[in-house]
This record gives sequence, C-alpha cells and structure tokens, in this order.
Amino acid sequence: MINIVRGEKPASLERQEIRDYLDKLDIHNSLSAEERKKTPFPDAGNYRNSDLLAAFDRDFYSKCYLTEQKFANSWAMDVEHFKPKSQFPELKYEWSNLYPCSHDANLLKPKKEPIGGYLDPCNPVDDVEKEIVYTLGFGGESFFDPLDYSNIKAKNTAELLFKIHNGVDNNSKHKSAELRLLISKKAEKVKDLIMEWQYHPIGTSDKVRAERELKNILSRKSDFTMLLRSLSSVRKYIPKEFLD
Repeated sequence: MINIVRGEKPASLERQEIRDYLDKLDIHNSLSAEERKKTPFPDAGNYRNSDLLAAFDRDFYSKCYLTEQKFANSWAMDVEHFKPKSQFPELKYEWSNLYPCSHDANLLKPKKEPIGGYLDPCNPVDDVEKEIVYTLGFGGESFFDPLDYSNIKAKNTAELLFKIHNGVDNNSKHKSAELRLLISKKAEKVKDLIMEWQYHPIGTSDKVRAERELKNILSRKSDFTMLLRSLSSVRKYIPKEFLD
C-alpha cells in the first residue's frame, strides 16, 4: 500500500439523490425495529460512475489500493467501501470511503470491519508506508508486519494484506497465485535493471536509460511499489533520489 492524497470529489457524488438518501436514512434509523422491517431501505442509485472511476485513475494511478496491482484503468476494478456499507450505510456514497480494488482482493477482504479497523492510506494520520514493514520473499510470496504491534490498525492491515497476497486456504492460495507470479516477475526485472545500471559507465546513454527505467519501475505510479522497494538490492544500491 502507498499513501494517497485524494483530489476533488466526483460530481456524481454530489447529486441531490444522495443528500436525500442521507435524510431518508436518518428517518429510517429513527423508526422502531418493527417499523424498519416494513419500510424499504433508502437508496440513491449507483455510485460506480465514470467520473468516480476517472478520479480513481487520477488519485490511485489505476492501482488496486490493497495489492498495488496496476490495471489499464479503474474500470477493470471493483469499487470497494473501506468501511463496509452494511455496517456504515451513511458512508455508502462518501468519496473518502470509496476505493479502487481488484475483484479478487475485494472478495478476500472481510465484509465486516475488525475491532480497531484498518490503516487508511488516504488518512494522513495513517502512514501505511511506515506503519507496515514490507518484505518480499521467494516466488512472489509477500510478508507484512506492523512496525508497532501495539498499533491495532497496523496489525489488522498487515494480516489483511498477507491474506490477500498469499491466501489462507486451498482456494484462496490458488486464487492469489497469479498475483504472486506478477510480483515475482516484476522483482526479477528490478534486479536485472540494477545490475544493468551498475554495469554501464557513468556518462553513457545506457547508464541514463537504465536509471530512467529504475525510476519508472520503482515509482508510486508503477505496480507493487512498496514490495519492490523492500528488495535488499534496492535498499542497498538505489539512491533515495531515485524514489519519488
């Protein structure tokens, strides 16, 4: 996961229907349990609109916020509610609660928020790049540890990321195998580029091209940023100014 700064709220989330929905939700919540059973739950229509997906491309670089897998665009991903809409219906259309998420990751994320919640990559207080220690193992297997085990949100987030990347049962392990393969291939590419960059003499065009490729592949806009930056060869040989 990387820290994200959200831009302007999409216009489709400013619709009058959504403001009406929130008013109706307040009324619905004020009803007795028996009355709520007889009353249809309010709704304001679809939240998956083209301007929302375009905003995801702008702010999240067309990446799944959990795995950092990059897609052609956000139209290829699910719209995920950071806080489940079943628990927090008032946040169903809230811009700060909507995230681009790969379909497989969305299926593996529990539909109920754990006690303590998760780190929010769009919340400046939750520094997901520092509060989680990322380690890339053999074959794309990924490990996530909280920097501070007393930080419940970091602990919950680390456990969620491990589950999504590696699976927890036979079905999810097979389902996440493609993700691990993609990560493994990208890691090998990074290692090859580091060797190439080190090999070429300073002042040559090949050195400059290798540097540019390294900057691109390790960029926040590229796939698997934090896992690739955790490679020992990156930490040992890549200057900090290469990392945006």
